[in-house]
Amino acid sequence: MRELTIARIYVLEGERKDHHAIVDEIFTRLHDEHKIKGVTQFRAVSGFGAHGKIHSARDLIYMNGHLPTVIEFFDTEEVVQESLAWIRELVEESKIVTWKVNVG
Repeated sequence: MRELTIARIYVLEGERKDHHAIVDEIFTRLHDEHKIKGVTQFRAVSGFGAHGKIHSARDLIYMNGHLPTVIEFFDTEEVVQESLAWIRELVEESKIVTWKVNVG
């Protein structure tokens, strides 16, 4: 059995940093630079965070990029931590969770 680490990042799909969509930057860099073993991006139907504001696809106002998005990826602990080092510059620490899993 091998041990891997899963990381999950919570952002709104319309969030930007330096005029770039955060979800796109994270996804692209995980693929191109870090060669992560697996990355999936989920677009939520609805959700809310620490402030309790509900974001829902049922409301037309949120169809323009304000829906919750989750980027989940897995690799060795070392590779995940290297990736999270720069992701923490884009996303608040409280929106990042990790856990270890056994594969095989």
